[in-house]
Amino acid sequence: MKLASAFLVFFVSLPFLAMAQTRTTGEIGGAQFIVDVPAEPSGDVLFLARGYRPDALVLSAIYEEETTFFKTLRATGWTIASTSFQGNRWVMADGGQDLVALYQHVNTKILPVKRAFLYGESMGGGIVTWMAEHAPTHFNGAISLGAYLYAEPKGETPANPQLADYLPGNPGFPIVFLTNQEEMAASVAYVARAQASAFPPVVWAVDRPGHVNLNSAERLAALTAVIQKSEGQPLLARPNALIPATPSSVAAISAGKAESKITRTRPIYGNLYTDFVSEDLATLTINLGDTFALTHKTGTVRVTFAKTYSDVPFGAWVAFIDPEGHVQISRNYANAAETLNAVKGDKIALSKN
Repeated sequence: MKLASAFLVFFVSLPFLAMAQTRTTGEIGGAQFIVDVPAEPSGDVLFLARGYRPDALVLSAIYEEETTFFKTLRATGWTIASTSFQGNRWVMADGGQDLVALYQHVNTKILPVKRAFLYGESMGGGIVTWMAEHAPTHFNGAISLGAYLYAEPKGETPANPQLADYLPGNPGFPIVFLTNQEEMAASVAYVARAQASAFPPVVWAVDRPGHVNLNSAERLAALTAVIQKSEGQPLLARPNALIPATPSSVAAISAGKAESKITRTRPIYGNLYTDFVSEDLATLTINLGDTFALTHKTGTVRVTFAKTYSDVPFGAWVAFIDPEGHVQISRNYANAAETLNAVKGDKIALSKN
């Protein structure tokens, strides 16, 4: 079975899978790591480069393991290796060296690596691009999501930022820059800079607002393209890489109230991901800009249905449709899961009044 076909089959049938795995944790030079090895590893390993985290957050290698993207990879034999880096600060070369050290540890202590690919979000997208330029050995390719490719930000990003000097445009492995349409300028500029290289990268544009606002199907498609490039197939740009998600409603709706459950919470940040879909909000006549009541156990909070976090003040509750087509509920610069003491599987209810 071809890899792309295998991804598709497991992506569709994931709810019925229960794959055993072995988790190894530890520390290398002050950087914590998590390595998840499936029951039947293929030897393919995905190394994760996370985005920027402020000092106030806990140092952790935890990743969003319950997303369909990572479940699909593990179900098809992939090992996932994540690092905290050595600190919650701006890292580039240091972060790259942490990933190289993790590769060496996995290859010598955990399992032989057949193929190694990199996955980076935001600052992490910049790190894997730095690695393509300065430490490409051992790695077969990368996907870079919402990549920040400018120099270390000092306050707000300037109006006309320039690509970082440490990215001269000579990557040593193939890269797909998967990016939301409104933040693709850096990726487009780097791709233009690197067109004469041995591995000219490409941009895949997703016309959806937000930062790294990309669903599992889009991420799997980008990774598949990089894998196929490492196997000798062409790597092509995609001006329209959007894969719409249109899940059906499973909520129980009556008397102006919709009831469903929390499907997962986001590690570190505490976002709540739910089974609700836009159809449920429409049934309750909740429109963009409206506020509604969210009830969890015995507590109720008021939530604004918006497009982005910045549509509400710091600490305020906000909801929007996530890239998987479900309702995400969060607090702007605060932890929604901790506030409600909410966990995966908890029942919640929405009502307009």
